[in-house]
Amino acid sequence: MRATPEILRLAYRDFAYERRISLCFVLALMAVLAPLLILFGLKFGLVDTLAQRLVQSPANREIQPLGSREYDQAWFDRVGARPDVAFLVPNTRRIAASLSRLLNPDTGQDLRVVSMIPTGASDPLLPAGLAAPTGLAELALSFGAARTLGARVGDRLVARIDRRRGERDEHAVWEVAVSAVLPEGALGEEAALVALPLLVATEDYRDGRAVPALGWEGTAAPTARGFARFRLYAASIYAVAGLAADLAADGVQVRTAAVEIAAMQGLDRNLSRVFWLIALIGSLGFFASLAANLLANVERKRRELAVVRLIGFPTRSLILFPVAQAVLVALLGAGAALLVYLPVAVALDSWFAASLQAGESICRLLPSHLLSALAATLLGAAAAAAWAGWRAARIEPAEGLRDV
Repeated sequence: MRATPEILRLAYRDFAYERRISLCFVLALMAVLAPLLILFGLKFGLVDTLAQRLVQSPANREIQPLGSREYDQAWFDRVGARPDVAFLVPNTRRIAASLSRLLNPDTGQDLRVVSMIPTGASDPLLPAGLAAPTGLAELALSFGAARTLGARVGDRLVARIDRRRGERDEHAVWEVAVSAVLPEGALGEEAALVALPLLVATEDYRDGRAVPALGWEGTAAPTARGFARFRLYAASIYAVAGLAADLAADGVQVRTAAVEIAAMQGLDRNLSRVFWLIALIGSLGFFASLAANLLANVERKRRELAVVRLIGFPTRSLILFPVAQAVLVALLGAGAALLVYLPVAVALDSWFAASLQAGESICRLLPSHLLSALAATLLGAAAAAAWAGWRAARIEPAEGLRDV
């Protein structure tokens, strides 16, 4: 007879025979573990949702310059080469970066003073699959601007800019095509994304310079050009603070969402501390109770275990007896806790469905989290049974002679 399989069978049979006591152990573990799973699911789901919103929103990675100064091409080359910079494009003066009027001749709807935002490849405002507008006759409209104009992709619009040259008021009119419409929420204002050459052309026109490509007359443009502003996005929200600090050291004052990012990270840390504190208190209480009950069970079956030892079972088998029962409690209790957690998580997500976006969850645990919880429960139960196993190992075979 092999000792280990037989002692495991005896432990199971004893566990099943005293099913009422065993059920109490399982329900006690479930009562401790289920709230911990729900609490950690809320912590992970809520913070992960907030973090993903921060990460996915381009506004949180944007670093906006305060005021204007002269930035040459060497500055853009140096900053754009940094690994923590995801997107950088020059920008003109604010007063020059707008259209005086944008008209949709098909609907008769128009917009006055439409902001122009320089764009390019990898612009975070452009969702995957949308190409950036190019040249002097293309633009991408924000959702609000497209709705006001009644414009769709492929429509031809009439753009106008005004200037005062000398004592005369002048204006330029040309046709532009709608290359893309941004999704709702991507850009809050009624604006247009345009290629940098178009933005430079409108600035030159307002400064009285000629733009031969569009047939606009004026003075000759300078050969070396500087830019008053820029559009800059960090590679991640965690790179914003460091990048902003380096720019400040370079004399560039900027505005970022660092406060909101720090608040999210602080919330994550504080919720983790609360969870682990509650988990520690609850787990220690349960495992102390389990250890005491397993010890009482060994003492109650002292004569039976002595007989088991007398008939030839080695010491390690007696140690394995309470450990096997503790593992059974851990497995059944963890399974029962999971059965409680799943419907609660579904209910919580349904209650908050109105405030959640696609793919988000208010209460969520990954399979790795559940496996970690099961492993910790098994280790804790085995550790709790160690005391009872040590007492069982000290039982002498002679104690069972009177019952033979």
